Amino acid sequence: MVNLNTELQILIVGAGRGGSALLELFLKEPLVKIAGIADDNEDAVGLKVAREHAVPVYHDVMQALDKCQPDIVFNLTHCAHITEIASKRVGSGSVIGGQEAELFWTIITKLQQTQDDLRRSQARLHAVIYNISEGIISINTQGIIEHANPAVETVFGYKPEELLGLNIGMLLPKPSRSEHSPSYLAHYLKNRKGTATNRYREVTGLHKQGHEFPVEFSIAEMELHDTKYFVGIIRDITERKAAEEKMTRLALFDQLTGLPNRTMFFERLTLVIKQAHRTKFLAAVLFIDLDGFKTINDTLGHDAGDLLLKEVGNRLTSCLRESDTAARMGGDEFVIILTNISTAKDASIIAAKLIEKLSQPVTLKGESCSVSASIGIAIFPNDGNDTEALVKKADEAMYRAKSNGKSQFWPTEFSL
Repeated sequence: MVNLNTELQILIVGAGRGGSALLELFLKEPLVKIAGIADDNEDAVGLKVAREHAVPVYHDVMQALDKCQPDIVFNLTHCAHITEIASKRVGSGSVIGGQEAELFWTIITKLQQTQDDLRRSQARLHAVIYNISEGIISINTQGIIEHANPAVETVFGYKPEELLGLNIGMLLPKPSRSEHSPSYLAHYLKNRKGTATNRYREVTGLHKQGHEFPVEFSIAEMELHDTKYFVGIIRDITERKAAEEKMTRLALFDQLTGLPNRTMFFERLTLVIKQAHRTKFLAAVLFIDLDGFKTINDTLGHDAGDLLLKEVGNRLTSCLRESDTAARMGGDEFVIILTNISTAKDASIIAAKLIEKLSQPVTLKGESCSVSASIGIAIFPNDGNDTEALVKKADEAMYRAKSNGKSQFWPTEFSL
């Protein structure tokens, strides 16, 4: 009787595909010793595999039985005579041959195919993980990094082996580390389930070189052998954020002066009006038209005109608080939003300052040039309760100032 708790001595007869597959299978088993493999075909594939692993090779079955003294004989040939010979040596219960061998060979072949398929699948998965541009990191429930793919180095600057055993928090700036503790991850996963908009999250990453940068990550939870893990897919979105910022500037800012454009102006004015409703402070719109701009544009050229408009934008901004807004409506027309002013006279103080600032000479193409400004003032809520009413009132006031001699503001009752 064979003792399954001791090392089994196995003899394989037949070194074809079945014998080769059986040999490779048993080479991985610690309780099995392959005493030998026998085949009268010198070129049998199993004999080559056996020699590579220092397994004794025989070309005569009787010699193999004598030398190996096997516990079990696998007859993978179609010769019943070999089964009879082996049975006399080791007992019929210790010989697997005939239909049993055919069945066993079929099982081994199927197993080998399954293993090959699994290896190919693992190879494909390995290739995807190791060649994908996104960083992939797996961590345990304590936030310790257990695996990282090569792309992590591209994102964070660390080689994968440098991260193993360290806390995921090292990849985040200090203010964000507590927000991404294991308890946070569990809370995040619990609350994002079923919510497609929460699948990805943008955070700030910390590069090995010390600089911060925007990253996007997605977290998945998995269990393996009753142990829970978190797997994160991380990508550097610096270029995307820069492109988004550029698109925003194209949509909301004047490309010549860098000031907010008409669209951005009306958005900000809407917010200022809402704020003024709550705080009960006044707000003002100043509509500005340059006097003499057309002459400079016609005589010195459009490039000189563009330089003048840029300088006007800079001068307007220099006269305002951070809470105020200077915008370009188009051509040589600009608008100002003043927030949280106490009286209408506060608007006239800024208007006078703007006129004085804009009237200072500017050198264009080696020539000293100067312009003046006509400014119309509209006060919220006195002159209107919405954006259109205020802008219309300020525009009308600007034309009144221009018709009264230019380089002044209107209404004159705001005068100092």
